[in-house]
Amino acid sequence: MKKLRYKKILMIIVLMVFSEMTLIQVHASELELKPKTYNESNPYKFKVSYTWTSEGQTIQSYDVSDNGQIAIAFSNQTIGVFDNDMNFLYQLSFINNGSYGVLWLDESLLFIDHRSKTAVVFGNDGVPENFYEITGPSNYYYEVVQERIRKQGNDRYYCTNGSEGNISLGHYEYYTILKRKSEEGKEEILYEVDTLFDGTFGLKLYMAAYPLIYVMSAIGVLIYKIYKRHNKK
Repeated sequence: MKKLRYKKILMIIVLMVFSEMTLIQVHASELELKPKTYNESNPYKFKVSYTWTSEGQTIQSYDVSDNGQIAIAFSNQTIGVFDNDMNFLYQLSFINNGSYGVLWLDESLLFIDHRSKTAVVFGNDGVPENFYEITGPSNYYYEVVQERIRKQGNDRYYCTNGSEGNISLGHYEYYTILKRKSEEGKEEILYEVDTLFDGTFGLKLYMAAYPLIYVMSAIGVLIYKIYKRHNKK
């Protein structure tokens, strides 16, 4: 009986070790990925195109590869890939109802589906190569996918908004400007959207509306008291 129990314990330990070994640490994106299977070969309906249809769209997330290629996840469910000088290379479109983003895994794109905690690696032909479950870190989408500042070589990249009140340490729903700053301090705008409402609009609207809730509530209470007093007479 003791030998059988020891065998069971040993089997559990082996399974735990094997499970840990299947976790893939992506150093570039700081994500922990575990292999995942899908019944469909292309559940997000990825399609590659060499025509850029996302110009003028806001930025959801972005990343820069080791060789300087820039990938931007746009608000119209597309990912644009550009060279170091922002010359358009190709575009990937997809279907996804929730939040999404893009990172580089070596020189392959890593699509992020935040709702299902799924990461997809695919090639330039738009066909998914591997699926992964994102197991960590716990706040990966905010800390990794939506990271505003990236470094590549001696250059520093960051996304921002053009309006006032854009807090550098804050995260916004989307961005309208992508900038690059060299080691010498030269700054250039790589991508810019001319839009009436940028990523800070929602925050400003909330900050403006929040005090009004109390004002309207106070007015409502005052009207109610006047109404009750009038009816008593």
